Order: sequence, then structure tokens, then C-alpha cells
Amino acid sequence: MWSEKTHKKLLREGLAAFEEEAYALSDCMAANPELGSAEFESSKNIVALLEKYGIEVEYPFAGMATAFKASINPGGRKKAVFLAEYDALPEIGHGCGHCASGAASVLAILAVNAVKAQLGDVQIDIIGTPDEEWGGGKVIMQRQGIFDQYDFAAMVHMMGENQSAVQFYALDGMEFVFKGAPAHAAACPEKGRNALNAVRLLFESTDMMRQHVIKEAIISGYISDGGKAANIIPDKTRAVFITRAPRRHQLNDITSWVKDCAKAAAMATRTEVEILPAGEDYDDYFTGPLKEEVMDTCFHSLGLEVVRPENQGNGSSDIGNVATACAAFHPCMGIGKGLVPHTYEFAKAMTTPAVHEAILNSAKFLLELTYRLFTDEELLDKIKKEHFSL
Repeated sequence: MWSEKTHKKLLREGLAAFEEEAYALSDCMAANPELGSAEFESSKNIVALLEKYGIEVEYPFAGMATAFKASINPGGRKKAVFLAEYDALPEIGHGCGHCASGAASVLAILAVNAVKAQLGDVQIDIIGTPDEEWGGGKVIMQRQGIFDQYDFAAMVHMMGENQSAVQFYALDGMEFVFKGAPAHAAACPEKGRNALNAVRLLFESTDMMRQHVIKEAIISGYISDGGKAANIIPDKTRAVFITRAPRRHQLNDITSWVKDCAKAAAMATRTEVEILPAGEDYDDYFTGPLKEEVMDTCFHSLGLEVVRPENQGNGSSDIGNVATACAAFHPCMGIGKGLVPHTYEFAKAMTTPAVHEAILNSAKFLLELTYRLFTDEELLDKIKKEHFSL
């Protein structure tokens, strides 16, 4: 049985035994950022730290070279999983703080492993989930049914301030490849079929869409290939689009409409269009009142204040796909008021004492949350019911 005595010892002593190694792990990742699905050194270093303390790790995992999984007390009736992210952003590096949030999950599981004999029928896993920023490692795992077995999944993300109420929009990514016919732009333009015109029409038509979709919807895109020379009719062009909406059922129609715009643009220019996926499709995520209340309690029990931003944001994350399989928790831990993810300033902050403190607080939060849920089965049942009703 995971007793109150064991829990207090975990928070007071268990984390202290491993926190310096967790900070060093995060600092190393911050100094050596790796893009999604290429986090080879990051994942290798995490796995090496787990194995150092006798934890058996499956690596690679789920068909992904940089994913991993480890179980503490396998076979326990109550099952939770801590999620670890460690991918970075192009150019900015760890501007989303995944080096710190991943290290926090590692720190929490190391502490759990040290007292595993005292946890009773509780199994806690850690899963390394690559490429949250684009490729959606959690989406791939969710399709394999990996999260179906758990009572809940949890991770803590870095943010400017502490937050319990977090929401993410559903997201679809797609690439449009238009194919026309080349021709000399001056000598015989009539023989060409202009693929760049097709892309331009796609952007014009999606701009016109905005008046006729829900106001929360976001349609964004860029031209990744617009042709090769000014005196050649562009015969092949590419554009990448992302669509977002608060709910998956809202987004499905919007995405379908954008694809229709691409088909119409091809028809109007007598070109052809190929529609390809660009990354994985992310489902929406909403915290829910009861989960929010429980997380507030966890923050307050650790002496941490929680803010309620007026605008909870409209970003997206593959945690939404995890949430289709089990109850999922995704609070944010503050590293400094005014700091905003996906910025150079956020990346530069990753090796500061404030981030090290946030790693420790995040690990404490994961342990506090797990203890509360697994020692109050009625509460956990209510959370599950609320979660799947959102």
C-alpha cells in the first residue's frame, strides 16, 4: 500500500537522491537540441540514466527509434504512466521546454523506483514519446492501443506560470503538391500549366473560407516550393497547411473544405493536385472541472500558486490523442512570469536555477497527483467518468 508515510518520504528524500542528475540531463538536452524523431542522444541518455538504477527499459519502443518504455511494479492492478518529451524546435532549440519536462518525468520515476516495494498494487510506467512538435509520437502509440491499459497518463509542461486549466485545439496537417506543365514563360506560355497559380488560388480560396467557418478556427499555410525560375512556367509547387478548431468534429469539416479548395484550384488551372499528410492529426484536449480541481489541490499542497489566464491558448498537442484512450493530465509549471514557449528567450532560460526548481516541482506534482488518485478510488472513478464525457 502506498502509505502517507511513504509518500512524504518520496517528496522529502526520494527526489533529492536523483535531482542533480535530472538537472544535468535537462541541461545536456538544452545544450544539444535534437529535432523530433531524431532525438537519438537525448533518448539514449535518458535510457542510460534509468538503467543505471536497475530499471529495465524497452528501447526502441512502439516502432520508433527514439521511443522507450519502462515499468515499475509491472502487473500492478492500478496503472499510471508518466510521459516524457524531449524533442526540440527548428532553430530555436528547446524553446518549448521539453528538455525540462522530460527530465521531470524521469526524476519522478527514479524516485518511484527507489520505493517500489512499498507501492503495493500500483504500477507506474514511463514512456518516452518522440516528436510532439510535429510527428506526433503519442498519436502513433495511441493507434497501437498502448495507452488503453492505464487509469491515467500524466506529464507536466513548462510555461511562464503555473496552470491547471489547459486546453488544446484539434489539428490537421496536410501538404498539397500541384503538378502542371513547364513551358518558356515568354516564347510559349500557352503550352504550360501553371502550378504556382494553383497554389495562389488555394490561398485565395482558403482566405475566403474564413468568413464562413467558426470564429475559433485557424487556417494557416506556406508555400514550400513555388517554382525554379522566372522564365519557366512553374510545373510543380508545394504548400503545407495546418487547420485547427476547438473540437475534432468541428475540424473534420474545415479540413475537408480546405482539401476541396485545393481540388478546385487544380481544376481551374488544369493542373493536378496530390494531397499528402503533413505530420499526424492531433485531437482536442480539455482539462475538465474535476481534474482542474484535483490539480489545483496538488499545486497548493506543494505551496505553489495557480493562475487562470483569460486566454487559455489555441495551440495543439498529441496529448489529445492520449486522452481518447485514458484520463490525461497536462498541467503547466512556471519558470518565470512573462516567458512564452516557442521563443528564443524561453530556450535560453532552460539552464537557469528557475528551471531546475521547476523540474523538481514538476516531479513532486506527478507524485502528489498519483498518490491522491491511487489512494482515493472514488475520486479516480469520478475523474474517469468526467474525462470521457468532455
